[in-house]
Amino acid sequence: MTSGEHIDRAEAFHRVSDVLRCKWTLAVLDALGSGTSRPSQIERALPGLTSKVLNDRLRKLERFGLVTREAFAEVPPRVEYTPTPRGQELAALARTIGSFVDDWAQGGEARERPAQPR
Repeated sequence: MTSGEHIDRAEAFHRVSDVLRCKWTLAVLDALGSGTSRPSQIERALPGLTSKVLNDRLRKLERFGLVTREAFAEVPPRVEYTPTPRGQELAALARTIGSFVDDWAQGGEARERPAQPR
């Protein structure tokens, strides 16, 4: 998928759901932050993540247009991943959700919202 490819809403929802179902996908995006990383750097940043799962997640993120992959013709081979603007947006959303979870875990109360008319 190219970053400019238009997909219907149902397909977009399916892709987001697919990303959210895996416990590692958002963590990988967050580990990438807004910079470029090699797989070994991401793996070190996320204890418990196996190379196989990392490679599966990175392939899926690339297929969905959330990261770009650049391979360098070097010995030994080197590969780097960079989040796309859409990937950065999803990572920021994940951090917002993470802040909500942290607040909830610490007993924080939800902010009061005005009642919506029915």
